Amino acid sequence: MKNRKTVLAAITGTAMMALPSAGIAQAGPPPGPPGSPAPGSSAQGALERPTAIPMQAPSPNTMQPASTALGSKWSDVTKLPDFFAGNWQSVTSFLDREPKTPLTAKAKAYADAFKPITDIPFAGAGCKTPGMPTIQRLGSPLKFFFEPGMIAIYIENSSMTRFIKVNGKHAARPNPSYLGDSIGHFEGNEFVVESIAFADDILFQYTNFPGKGTSRFVLPIESVFGPHGPNLRMVERMKLLDPDTMEITLTIYDDTVWTKPYVANTQIFKRNRGDAGIPAEWVCGSGADPLEFDPVSNESIMQDPADVLKKLQAKDAK
Repeated sequence: MKNRKTVLAAITGTAMMALPSAGIAQAGPPPGPPGSPAPGSSAQGALERPTAIPMQAPSPNTMQPASTALGSKWSDVTKLPDFFAGNWQSVTSFLDREPKTPLTAKAKAYADAFKPITDIPFAGAGCKTPGMPTIQRLGSPLKFFFEPGMIAIYIENSSMTRFIKVNGKHAARPNPSYLGDSIGHFEGNEFVVESIAFADDILFQYTNFPGKGTSRFVLPIESVFGPHGPNLRMVERMKLLDPDTMEITLTIYDDTVWTKPYVANTQIFKRNRGDAGIPAEWVCGSGADPLEFDPVSNESIMQDPADVLKKLQAKDAK
């Protein structure tokens, strides 16, 4: 019942996202051919480590010297797409509505056995982040900052900041984290970001239950979440459609979950300007029970999670 109550707190419109506790993530192996031993380790020990993450060939832009590639100097800010004025509010669902990429046999077996509410990963206490890509979708507005060789994205509704190395390289031994190790470069007016090295317990959407996830109000319990593989890689492409509209497309590479690259639903963000575009302080608060304001008694009342779920489903069916 405790897990069910916490899940409903997350789906009743609050900004609370909590994930089960996990140990400290361990650093991955240094780059090298699959199965090659890490420095100072035996060959047998190396075989037990995850294989090196396959990388795409670098674009021409990433092969330029760091001093000349766009985004490497202060003067480049006048040449970059204006992601920086104001902030960006998401206007699309944080969940993918109709995932159609085929699952691997292992992932399909996991999805078939998945039980909503009891298995949903953020059925835990506290304010633990769901990680990428969910937090960037759910945690808007986003605020972009620039300095030579780096673009930072402040995610307001989590008080977290992504740091993207522009024209840089991934760390030799990146420490798995909820936001990943990210590098970016510009291809014309598009900012292309590649992220690797994610924590094991990020909120990772596999698919939706048949016939679910396409209605006006998408409940998290209509989606299947599960673990990702050791070589998970995300590639985002960010661009402006007009001065106040930003598009982010996302392709996820994980051959333990899908039989081909997963193309996520396109995310659209609208720019806030003026006072609305100034970042605000966000403080996480969590509770174990879902609350609803009762105008008759003028107070917040506790509700049984199952009753809340029925009400939301009935509303969604209208």
